[in-house]
Amino acid sequence: MTTGSGKSTTDETAYRTLYDAHYRDVLAYCRRRANPADAQDAAAEVFAIAWRRRAEMPAGDQARPWLFGVAYRVLSHQWRSSNRRGRLTRRLSSFRPLPQEGPDTQVVQHRDYELVRSAAARLDPLDQEVLRLVMWEELSHEQVADMIGSTIPAAKQRFHRAKRRLAREFKRLGGTANPIAREEGGS
Repeated sequence: MTTGSGKSTTDETAYRTLYDAHYRDVLAYCRRRANPADAQDAAAEVFAIAWRRRAEMPAGDQARPWLFGVAYRVLSHQWRSSNRRGRLTRRLSSFRPLPQEGPDTQVVQHRDYELVRSAAARLDPLDQEVLRLVMWEELSHEQVADMIGSTIPAAKQRFHRAKRRLAREFKRLGGTANPIAREEGGS
């Protein structure tokens, strides 16, 4: 028997039973590790994941530890995001406002920005992604290697080659400055 949405009532009943049996424990687990608002969000995310992955979830006594494992990963993701936001906030607060520039300077800066975007668009999609991961997301080469499924030396080499290709494309388009003025943050 199915409901109008196509989901079986058995799935919904089993999920409701799981939720009723374990929500308080999962919320308490999250509250011991995060502030109240983040704990509520994490517990909600745990049960959203439990619903999506209900076919993979262990039954019986193994459901509770499985949910705690999901909660641990959700909270870890929250912590990493919070740390990234904190680092970004600190970096941004250290910048002083630039003096007002005339329209001629703004036009040149806009042109360089557009040239960098156009040059990056000419790169292989994986090169574009590696540059974004290292330069924008500030991931280490080890983290990038894990994400793209390569070795650390191969990820480093791909990054350095992508930088060279970006500089070459930038120059072909008429750019004169170095499109990547700072060194990568990853190790």
